Amino acid sequence: MSEHPSLHDRLSYRLLRWTAQYAVRYSRHLATFHLRPKQADQIGTYPEPTAAGEACAIFLQGPIAQEGNFTLETFRLYRRHFSHCPLILSTWRDTPASLLAPIRNLGVQVVLSEKPTRAGLFNVNMQLTSAAAGVRAAADTGAPWTLKSRTDQRLYHPDAIAYLVALATAFPPASGARQKHRIVGVGQGSLKFAPYHVTDQTVFGHTEDMLTYWTPPLREDPAPAGWPSLQQDIFVGTPIGDLCRLASPESYITSQFLQRLGRPLDWSLQDSWTAYRDHFCFADFSTTDFYWKGKTHRLHEFNTVYEMTNNRYEFSFREWLLMQTGSLRPEDARRYEHVLSERFNHPVVPGDLPSVVPKGPR
Repeated sequence: MSEHPSLHDRLSYRLLRWTAQYAVRYSRHLATFHLRPKQADQIGTYPEPTAAGEACAIFLQGPIAQEGNFTLETFRLYRRHFSHCPLILSTWRDTPASLLAPIRNLGVQVVLSEKPTRAGLFNVNMQLTSAAAGVRAAADTGAPWTLKSRTDQRLYHPDAIAYLVALATAFPPASGARQKHRIVGVGQGSLKFAPYHVTDQTVFGHTEDMLTYWTPPLREDPAPAGWPSLQQDIFVGTPIGDLCRLASPESYITSQFLQRLGRPLDWSLQDSWTAYRDHFCFADFSTTDFYWKGKTHRLHEFNTVYEMTNNRYEFSFREWLLMQTGSLRPEDARRYEHVLSERFNHPVVPGDLPSVVPKGPR
């Protein structure tokens, strides 16, 4: 573990501290910052030895994140924090051998796939191909649990896997559900105001359920006639309801899973919240110390907005637990159904419920 900060580290820390102090003193906001080490040998934390529990296969999918050896350092950290867990990289066959060799030297199983001929809207088929290869390799290890993550994401907390196992086992799925345990959304993108929009980034569950979740058919249908040709224009210009039903990878994967469980869907927010209540759970970012290299360092921490209720608001463990107690009910989503005709990044203004009844146990 590195003991002496470099000159760059000291200068960067002072600049961040000065910037936060300046913002607090002279702006209308309070400010914090969160420094995370880049390299595994900078980290001296260890898991609780009695909390490890059952093995969990961990697979990272996607192209190797080379800057700062991010993917390699993630595997180095996981090798120490989650020593009882099989580690897998699921990436593309055209990856240079020089990038794969140091990962293999850590004892990581490398699974290589050919890229699909059709990437699909928002590259959904690219994701499904590497995720399916990874989850099948995870199942072959015999581990009862599986964590699917991305090569540009990292869980820093040493007890993150033990926590996710505890979360999944503490809250069984709804009675009669054809799944072993709940699927737990860990990464960013489990949205309150978008139907069946569970994160497709970092996801945890029982291996049998994860096999079902990550092996739907590839999506071959093109964008509907009249939609913009550029995917970014599709995202910003399409109503949320249409975007989720016809293009969103997250909603496609989630809805396919629910249909394979035998659950009919009506693409309303009320039904989406019901599915969240019955089949899923959500781990807040802080509980696993989740970091996304691609976005976290460029945004306010995970799109936190205080000026309004944004329609990209995350469905957190807080809302999920309120639904388990009956304090929040799927019927309450009816006041937000109009959001499905709006575009992302708009404020949410609640409508009136057709009827309001006293809340109680579901």
